[in-house]
Amino acid sequence: VITFAATDDWEKYDEKDGITVYTKKSDSGLNCVKGEGVLNFNANVIEDFAFQSETKPKCDDGCEESVCLESYGDDIKFEYLRYKGKLLVSGRDFVNVSVKYTDSEGRIIISAYSVPYADKPEQDGYVRGEIKRAGWIITPDKDDEDKAHVTYVTEIDFAGSLPTALVNSVNTKQGFYLVELAKELKKEFE
Repeated sequence: VITFAATDDWEKYDEKDGITVYTKKSDSGLNCVKGEGVLNFNANVIEDFAFQSETKPKCDDGCEESVCLESYGDDIKFEYLRYKGKLLVSGRDFVNVSVKYTDSEGRIIISAYSVPYADKPEQDGYVRGEIKRAGWIITPDKDDEDKAHVTYVTEIDFAGSLPTALVNSVNTKQGFYLVELAKELKKEFE
C-alpha cells in the first residue's frame, strides 16, 4: 500500500473539502484511485472507525452491506461487502482480508485485498469483483495529536462487462470516501 500510494504517476483528478483525488492506470489496465488529505481527528480514532465493517455503508451510499465474517484479534479480519447495482448493471460483491499495523515511523497501515472464502460463495444477482489492493495510510500529525494525514488507495476489478464511463465514475467516487468518512467522524465524535 505504501509503495503503491507513493508512486509518482498519479494524476490529479479533483479536490473537495480538503481531499484531493488522483487517478492512474495500473499495470493491468485497471483504473486506480487515491484520495488524500488532513482529517481533524486523532490517527487512532480514524483507524478504529475506518476499520469497523459498519462504517463502509455510512460513508458509501453504494454499499448496501459490509459484514465481518471472521476476525483474528483486532488487526486481521475477513469481510464481505455488497454494492447496489445501477440501471441494468448487476450489483457487485467482494470478500477481502484486511490487515492493520503500525510501522516504525508511527504510520497506521491498513491493507486489504480479495480472497476466496468458502463460507461466502458468489450471491445470486451479484458479480464477484476483486479488490486487487486497497488500503489506508494514516500518519499522525507531529504537532497536533488531533490531526492526521490520511491516504486511501484502491485498485478494483469490478469483473463482468461494464461500461467504461460507469467504472470510471464509481472508481473516482471512491477517492472522495475520505470526505464522507470525515463527516461521519464529526457526527460520531463531535
